[in-house]
Amino acid sequence: MTLLGKVFTGLVFLLSVIFFSLSVAVNASHINQKVEAEKFQKQASDAKQRNTQLTGLLEVYKNELAIEQVARRSALAALQTQLQQTQQELEAQELDLSNLQSAHTALVQTEQATQQELEAKTADNELLRRQIKSTREDRNQIFQRLVTAKDQFNRLQGIYQSLAEREQQLAEDYTAAKEKLDILDIGPDTLLEAPPVNGKVLAVATDGLVEVSLGRDDGMREGFTLEVHRGGQYLGRLKLRKVRDDKSVAEILTGYQKGYIREGDRVDSRLY
Repeated sequence: MTLLGKVFTGLVFLLSVIFFSLSVAVNASHINQKVEAEKFQKQASDAKQRNTQLTGLLEVYKNELAIEQVARRSALAALQTQLQQTQQELEAQELDLSNLQSAHTALVQTEQATQQELEAKTADNELLRRQIKSTREDRNQIFQRLVTAKDQFNRLQGIYQSLAEREQQLAEDYTAAKEKLDILDIGPDTLLEAPPVNGKVLAVATDGLVEVSLGRDDGMREGFTLEVHRGGQYLGRLKLRKVRDDKSVAEILTGYQKGYIREGDRVDSRLY
């Protein structure tokens, strides 16, 4: 309720009280009309004076109310201006927020792309690290093989030098031996006596051929003969037909055969 409404309400209440009093006074005036009339006139005068005072107060209240309304309108206008400024600032803040959100989205996308690129670079670095490690291991292995090959080369070079010296010595011995053989009239086809060695029968074929464990390294040559026996029992004679480095193939001479020759039988180049 405004101030003016409060004033009017008070006036209505006051007038109601006054009229009620007048009614009571009129009712009591039947006894002494003159006295009561004078009282009524006095009360009317007082009420008129009171009404004048109330009217003055009403004018004062109206002026105060107008002043207050003007002040409130000014305050409301100031508040509206402030509200507009606040709304403008809010719109500017919202625009800044939208720009910041757009920039944040761009930064997030850039960070994701950077993260993916970093992961790819990390994978590439890991692959390169493995390749470098593998290359280093291969290089070390190659270096080790190089060192081993160099050692073998040096060893083989020493062996080669020794063999060259041995070859030269053998060539000299061969020349000297050949001179002696020429003097003794011994040629490559001259059959010499086999050296005293012994071995065993490795296999027996059905076509009269046997394989023995004596070969060229034991001094055997094609045409040499071997004697076969088992536990002191003489079994026969073999004649070498094909000689290899570590074994030979021989033919059983049937004219000298005294028993069946089996695998494991002993063979000797000479009989003692």
